[in-house]
Amino acid sequence: MQESVQAETAVRLATLVGRFNRRFRTATGGLSHGLLSALASVTKRGPIRLADLAQVELVSAPGITRMVAELEARGLVVRTADPQDGRAVLIEVTDAGTDAVLLARSARANVVSELLLALDADEIAAVEAAIPALERMIGEG
Repeated sequence: MQESVQAETAVRLATLVGRFNRRFRTATGGLSHGLLSALASVTKRGPIRLADLAQVELVSAPGITRMVAELEARGLVVRTADPQDGRAVLIEVTDAGTDAVLLARSARANVVSELLLALDADEIAAVEAAIPALERMIGEG
């Protein structure tokens, strides 16, 4: 019985996350979801090596190289020499990159704020109560 409840919860949560992602598509500051995710990871973890960023983002080395090249062309990140290994480079966020992440987070928060308007106080409290568990579930808490 417990497994079927967990399976149903997993399906419902996956569907919900997908719907949230669709709502967020327009709230990325002109960046694709992948570029915004990579930029946010550099902001949070940087300076970071390309290989480490690829691992965090779950993309291939060629894929992360293309993403970083795009972010660099937009002036959102820069490559610097790794002081511990002259053959390697580190990716660092620029001020414009930090601003882009903050803008996208604000836009996404606005999307969620609008969705919360449809809920009553008890439902909002239930959402708030679930946040710590969701954060732990993805390793953020």
